[in-house]
Amino acid sequence: MKLTIIICVFNEIKTIKKLLQKVNNIKLFKGIKKEVIVVDNCSIDGTREFLKKINNKANYKIIFQKQNYGKGSSVIKGISKSTGDFIVLQDADLEYEPKNFNKYLRYFIKNKKLHAVYGSRIIGRQKHFYYKLNRIAVVFLGFLINSLFKGTFTDVATNHKMIRADIVKKLDLRSKRFNIDFEISAKLAKYKYNYKECSISYNPRKYSEGKKINFKDAIEALLTIFKIYIFK
Repeated sequence: MKLTIIICVFNEIKTIKKLLQKVNNIKLFKGIKKEVIVVDNCSIDGTREFLKKINNKANYKIIFQKQNYGKGSSVIKGISKSTGDFIVLQDADLEYEPKNFNKYLRYFIKNKKLHAVYGSRIIGRQKHFYYKLNRIAVVFLGFLINSLFKGTFTDVATNHKMIRADIVKKLDLRSKRFNIDFEISAKLAKYKYNYKECSISYNPRKYSEGKKINFKDAIEALLTIFKIYIFK
């Protein structure tokens, strides 16, 4: 069994080294191999140069996008190059902890019929969202997906999703930006795949620290959800 970890990177020179160290140090359950794919979305802050230096030394695949296509394009590119049985998304900004991977894998081991596991920032005791408006947007868009597709999500926008590779490759993902998270959630609910949510550790960062998602992305997410609802 193999887990593919897809790391999408754009201008994260301050965090990429530490994140890669954390991913390298993760010891998965016995018998589960690890495949790491790093997709750089044309960084201009030194991240790209750092990745080029370690490209031939690192024990993982590094993909350099020719231009800034957006997070969704990086995710799709990573999926196309993956060879694992399960795929998990991991941003390079250290908001999400790689130590959660085994927690997700445990659910798959216990339930063979499970298709996806989400790390939810909303369930549990911790107050994970630094900006109240971000939480309101996530809750509203989650309510919309649940209403349209009879889903049960609490956090449709979490980056930490672990999905069976055969399932995610059937979703025909097309989103180019942050709306990729909403496309995945909407399609999992629409096509009645089995998913599970669990609470996770999460370290929200400020926009001054490099957070990138904004109001425009919320509008794109809204349009993506309605397109999936209307069209097959």
